[in-house]
Amino acid sequence: MSKQDHLHLHGHCECGAFSFETHRTPIARFVCHCLFCQDFTGEAFSDVSVLRGHHVEIKGTANLIHKKYRLPPNLNRSLCTKCGKPAVETMGAWPLKLIFVPSKNFTEQELLPPPRLHAFYNRRVADIADDLPKYAHYWPSQFAITKAIMGF
Repeated sequence: MSKQDHLHLHGHCECGAFSFETHRTPIARFVCHCLFCQDFTGEAFSDVSVLRGHHVEIKGTANLIHKKYRLPPNLNRSLCTKCGKPAVETMGAWPLKLIFVPSKNFTEQELLPPPRLHAFYNRRVADIADDLPKYAHYWPSQFAITKAIMGF
């Protein structure tokens, strides 16, 4: 058995009214500085971990309210109705559904992969001093995120 077979990640929104679990490592993790993420999280950027939809069990969806910023194929962003904090974002449909989870919502932070890139860096509130690639503007950011999700 691989280490992956024993992995068990949990998470929840700030108050716990929404929760999730998975037995898989996120397929990608990145930091997004876009204006939508800034508005959605209320923070300067969003550190996001991406999972395949069929690998995630979600509980408490009745406690979510959805916010859409653009027409498809953009993300459906969900906030907890109890604490008002970001819970989860979804994109696509089975079998291609992706779940974007704010990385801070994971209980087992030490089991998450490190972030691979910064997207929409041209929208940053402050410079970030790290060695990760920094992509500016829409298309370069989208391509970088897509490559990270696809494992390239």
